[in-house]
Amino acid sequence: MFGYLAVFCFVPRAYAQRLQVSLSGGWNRVFEYGSEDDYVLGENDFPVTPAHTPFNFGAALALFFTDKIGLELDGRYALSSKVTLVDPSDQDTVEIDSAKHYSISLNFVYRFLEGRLRPYVLVGGGIDKLLAKEENYTSEYGFQIEFLPPEKTIDPIANIAAGVQFFIRSRLGARLDLRYSIIFDDPDNQNSFNVTFGLFFGF
Repeated sequence: MFGYLAVFCFVPRAYAQRLQVSLSGGWNRVFEYGSEDDYVLGENDFPVTPAHTPFNFGAALALFFTDKIGLELDGRYALSSKVTLVDPSDQDTVEIDSAKHYSISLNFVYRFLEGRLRPYVLVGGGIDKLLAKEENYTSEYGFQIEFLPPEKTIDPIANIAAGVQFFIRSRLGARLDLRYSIIFDDPDNQNSFNVTFGLFFGF
């Protein structure tokens, strides 16, 4: 009877320690995309989006099947940042707010060590949802510029990352994550490098 009770208590406890919830925040460096060759008068007057760095934050739920191997469901929300666009025909400029967006991805995680300090790599993918809306701005030359949201606002995304977990206690730790992401969009893919810091909790 005691043996059955011991197994009943031990197994859920051991399994629960493999669950982790992470909360993080950081910066996402979005690299320049678009080309001046895509310029169309009155339709695509500002074809190049320069590099910009919005702040983002997110949460993740990970399940580790062993001390080294796991799956992580990751959700991130990117805020807007100021971007200055240039009309290549006359060098007119307009400052806009980049569109907010969020992503959800499922990633395979591999941790190299089993001690207090655990470096890891991950790879995976999911979807990205653009939260663009109709906006109106005035350019440097005084023209009214209307920006309409694209017809397609959901795109696939791929991630590859390296990071490290530091266990402060058995169920609490800090995390650094360096992540390269590609949003597969038409006509231009969007590449970004993301740096986040956060905490994780084990259950």
